[in-house]
Amino acid sequence: MVTGTFCPARVRNIMPTYAVYVDQVFVGSLVMNYMILWAAAKLGGISHNRWRLLGGASLGAFYSLVLFIPAWHGLLAPGYKLMASLLMVSAAFWPRPPVKAIILLGYFYLATFALGGTVQGVISFLQPRYAGGIIAGVMQAVDAYLWYGILLSMVIFWSLGRVVPAQMRKRMMLPLLKSDLAISFGGQTVRLPALLDTGNSLSDPLTGNPVLIAEYESLKELLSQRVRDAVEKYGPDQGAAVLGELGDEITSGHFRLIPYRSVGRDSGWLVAFRPDEVELNQGGHIYRTGRVVVALCGERLDGETPCRALVPPALLDNSLMG
Repeated sequence: MVTGTFCPARVRNIMPTYAVYVDQVFVGSLVMNYMILWAAAKLGGISHNRWRLLGGASLGAFYSLVLFIPAWHGLLAPGYKLMASLLMVSAAFWPRPPVKAIILLGYFYLATFALGGTVQGVISFLQPRYAGGIIAGVMQAVDAYLWYGILLSMVIFWSLGRVVPAQMRKRMMLPLLKSDLAISFGGQTVRLPALLDTGNSLSDPLTGNPVLIAEYESLKELLSQRVRDAVEKYGPDQGAAVLGELGDEITSGHFRLIPYRSVGRDSGWLVAFRPDEVELNQGGHIYRTGRVVVALCGERLDGETPCRALVPPALLDNSLMG
């Protein structure tokens, strides 16, 4: 039983009737409810606690036992099923804002119908033939392949849960994050594609201005030959060594060091400069500011979409909209 919707239980053919095993209905419902709640969490993009998922799944598994108590069959009405669903989602994810809770409930039902259909589809696929009529054949298939169906469906859901939600969010968010960036420095301007990076919270220790990260290869034509020689000799992430080579260029270019942390490196220093102006076209709005620092990155930034710079959200707060 999954949230009050009939879940195939293990059934054994005894002459013309079938015996349903309560313990296997409970365990099957528990496993499927857990997978449904996990899928809802993945689709909703929220963190989850395994014990709370298990608690919510247990509520649904106990509710499935109503099937075996004739006096309680009134509890199988749609209103009670909705209440059971709300209890399960609340036990697994509470507290959440009202809108988020409604979205999670929707994902819960989506996963419920998808998983139930997947299990039934796998069972039907594994059954080679139907003996004694369609109904009897279906019951035989459930008897023989229920747990195969559940396990294979769990593998399918786990695989999709690891890939699909991330891809869905990426497809939905990328159009909102894409930007066209123009950086002006020393009388020259370079235009390059950029992404608004919500994970970029770097700031300049000297001024507190936000730090925009850009590929060195895309910006090197803005820099003097002396600066380029130093960067190419040591690398943009060896900021102290680069500044040691610049001499009076440090002052004229407003060069400085930006401390940072990244995956695979405890800490480091990026060489950065203050541009004359930065212009950002974000969602059709033009933002201009000089209150920003551009840090040079030696690695390629683009992944599935063209990107040569990562724009901090704080830059929008420091900009004048055109």
